[in-house]
Amino acid sequence: MVEHTTEEIHAYAKWLTQACQMAGLDAELHGHTVLIIAEDHHLSEQVTCRPDESGALRWYWSWGKPIAHLRDTTRILTPDEVDDLVAAIKNVVSIPIRRR
Repeated sequence: MVEHTTEEIHAYAKWLTQACQMAGLDAELHGHTVLIIAEDHHLSEQVTCRPDESGALRWYWSWGKPIAHLRDTTRILTPDEVDDLVAAIKNVVSIPIRRR
């Protein structure tokens, strides 16, 4: 099993934070966790980078599931697939709110 340093995981989280901000999302870095807040401030999500059971780094939703590719949900994203990760995050935090 490969050991990952705190600095390595933090660097991935910082990279994701910057990529989210460049994509127009409000993102804040909190250690290994990135808080993403939707434009309307009704939705937010916390995404965390941590090793899976085999030691590979993965991104996880706040509810504990690893983040999969939008079009191929059987494929779990790796930490350096930032563009696909941002697309998945946007899909979650950009759900339109129904107004009554």
